[in-house]
Amino acid sequence: MQATSIGEAKNIAVQHYKASHLKQAEKLCREILQSEPKQPEALHLLGAIAYQRKQYNVAIELIGKAIEGNPLKPQFHNTLGAALRAIGKFQEAIIAYQRAVSLKPDYAEAYNNMGNAFFSQRRYAEAVEKYNQAVSLNPDYIEAYNSMAVALQYQGKYNAAIEKCNQALSLKPDYAEAYNTIASVLLKKGLNAEAIENYRQALRLKPDYAEAHINLGMALLLNGRFEEGWAEYQWRLKAKKPTIYPHHYELPYWDGTPFVGKRLLVHYEQGLGDNIQFVRYLPMVKSRGGTVICEMLKPLIGLLRGFPGIDELIDASFDSKHAVKFDFYVPLLELPRIFGTTLETIPTEVPYLHADSAKAEYWQKKLVEYGRFACLCDSRGKTRQQANRPYKVGIVWAGKPAHTEDNNRSCPLHNFVPLSKIPGVHLYGLQKGKAAGQVKDLAGRISVTNLADELNDFTDTAGVIENLDLVISVDTAVLHLAGAMGKQAWAVLPFTPDFRWMLDRQDSPWYPTVRLFRQRRCGNWDDVFQRVAGELKVLAGK
Repeated sequence: MQATSIGEAKNIAVQHYKASHLKQAEKLCREILQSEPKQPEALHLLGAIAYQRKQYNVAIELIGKAIEGNPLKPQFHNTLGAALRAIGKFQEAIIAYQRAVSLKPDYAEAYNNMGNAFFSQRRYAEAVEKYNQAVSLNPDYIEAYNSMAVALQYQGKYNAAIEKCNQALSLKPDYAEAYNTIASVLLKKGLNAEAIENYRQALRLKPDYAEAHINLGMALLLNGRFEEGWAEYQWRLKAKKPTIYPHHYELPYWDGTPFVGKRLLVHYEQGLGDNIQFVRYLPMVKSRGGTVICEMLKPLIGLLRGFPGIDELIDASFDSKHAVKFDFYVPLLELPRIFGTTLETIPTEVPYLHADSAKAEYWQKKLVEYGRFACLCDSRGKTRQQANRPYKVGIVWAGKPAHTEDNNRSCPLHNFVPLSKIPGVHLYGLQKGKAAGQVKDLAGRISVTNLADELNDFTDTAGVIENLDLVISVDTAVLHLAGAMGKQAWAVLPFTPDFRWMLDRQDSPWYPTVRLFRQRRCGNWDDVFQRVAGELKVLAGK
């Protein structure tokens, strides 16, 4: 291929790429590279094609070679940043975007993408700063306005977030994404009817907008409108984001009809708490047919051994999934819709999960030992009777950091300090992960026996819960486990909680033994824990 024709081929390849004709663009790029193996633009375009196909590591390798050939091309660094962000290398992505804007200071797209990388790290203030730079360079950049609104929402700056959405709508009145963001902000403010209407407006403008359907579904479920809610929530199965629904099979989808003589795979979905909540439906599934295969997240496998309704239990690994044979499949969180669940027909029989008897006996002895040690170390002047018969309370203060709403649902351990000072109460930390380190940070301020290092899986956690008088937890899997075991538990919830906890009620229709303590004002945990402390004093005193 001659030099002149290489230039023409590059232009045609770019046109094919912009028209989403990826095969034609790739073919031309490979022809160029046969003549000129290190041609930077062809390598970059192949990398961009690999990125579109979600082949991120391939994209990074190809774009890296393009940068070796021409390190002064800002677009190459911008595309590299996108691929690095896609595999979670956020800081490396930021460095790539910084190189892009150093080469092209007016590169609005790179500033916006850098904002996205900061957002992925939950560095919301820095994200807003980069989005601002993007719109200052390109005042018509509606995506940057919307992204800025989302970041402002996570900072709790709700009015500012709505203002940015309105700026985007002034530029593009039919911009459905802005209505979706406005709705999410209104939901956080407790304006539920207005939020639902804005989700519907987003869908009027963009009927196949999966994210808005999902959000509308959760808003409807939050408000107890189950029939509409389950139908809208089903759109998560059509979402393009693999983090929302990562399971795809060629076999038929189970719709609830009898399957006698057949094999059905019911696969896990979303987080640990979601799976604990919805495994209650498996006996109902089993009543309709043949063999029920349950694919479950590894930490829950031990807890579900021998669970009624499960014929075969497999862990959620690539090898297990491809070794098992089945005729139909269904996601676990689809079962409420399939069984037509309403507020009145939620399966509420508890307990449906149980502690292993050996683990329960083991932890009974361990807690007695810890109680005696706490008695010896106690310098608060308790009576002998109080010290010998502590009221045992398990606590959890933080959820999974990767959860999009973790900054909303988790709280610092220092909120539990007043509970540790209630006479007769002995706190046991059931917190796992980085947040468990807060116990050491508060040494001397809070009296709590931290069990984190001794809890290997949920069979251990269940064994501990079996021997506690009460569990007090933010919205985590431990809270679900206590509810599923029929144990007394108190949930401390944000102003706008997850859909399953609904609104304006102190009890849970899903867990009869769980009591709900809600924020009365967004972000205010002090009031919640004042009420919890008051109730706990009464309970422990009895």
